[in-house]
Amino acid sequence: MLLKPRRETPIERIYREVTGNKMPAVVKRSLLPERRPSGKEWSRQWVGPIMLGDEWFKTLPDGRRVKFTNQELQDEWVFITAQVERNKVVYSIVLTDAKNALSRGEVEGQFEGELSKK
Repeated sequence: MLLKPRRETPIERIYREVTGNKMPAVVKRSLLPERRPSGKEWSRQWVGPIMLGDEWFKTLPDGRRVKFTNQELQDEWVFITAQVERNKVVYSIVLTDAKNALSRGEVEGQFEGELSKK
């Protein structure tokens, strides 16, 4: 069973941008969902689609732009990040009990306290 080459996920891209290195395999195995077959095999063996993640920008009242990401992982885990434009610091949270998908407003609310500091 052949697997298509996997695109870089938002979490892998952020890791590469911040550290300058590719994400180690050990970290990938613990954070990313298992690769799944594509094509006919995929539709027979797997029930739901894979969500690679959501990424968007928001301008804060003080004029700073913030990039948010929301990536669903395995076992109801969710990885969310916030990064202020032109800043190397990435605020990240792994939620281990997210029963439902988070809305953009809920993701932004998780970082409200950190982003209110200048």
